[in-house]
Amino acid sequence: MVKLLMVILGAFSLATASAQTASELSDKYAHHEVYEVQPGVQMTAKFAPDGRVCEMQIEQAHFGKDGVDLRNGIDKEHINGLVDELVPQLERGEEDKADLPNGMEIGTGQVFESVRSYSNVRVHVLSSHVITVACIRWRHWTC
Repeated sequence: MVKLLMVILGAFSLATASAQTASELSDKYAHHEVYEVQPGVQMTAKFAPDGRVCEMQIEQAHFGKDGVDLRNGIDKEHINGLVDELVPQLERGEEDKADLPNGMEIGTGQVFESVRSYSNVRVHVLSSHVITVACIRWRHWTC
C-alpha cells in the first residue's frame, strides 16, 4: 500500500513539475497581444515603446474555445471591412499617391499582393487562393 502511494505521489509530482508558468514562457519566448476582433478572426498587435499600436496582423484564428478551425482563411473582400473597423479612414489619413501611385498590386503565380499607403499607415494584404492575411503598419513610429 505504501509503495502504491509512493508511486502515485511520484507520478503526480512529475506531472506538476513539468507544467510551465506564464512567467517561464515569457522568459523563454517572445510575447504578442492577440485579440479576437470577430468570431474566427484574430488580430495580433505590436506596440511602440510609448504603448501605441505600431503594427496589426489580421488572420483567421485556427484555435478557439470551440476547438480547431481548419478553414482556408478570410476572403479578400472581408479583409477590407476588417481594416475599416480596426483603422477607420480618419485614422489612416489620406491615401498617399506619391508613395505608391495607384497602390501597388502584384500577382506572382499563386500569390496576390496589395499595398495601400496612407498618410498614417501602410496596409499590406497577401492572398493565396482563398487564404488572405493583412498587416497594417503605422508610418510615424516603429515597434
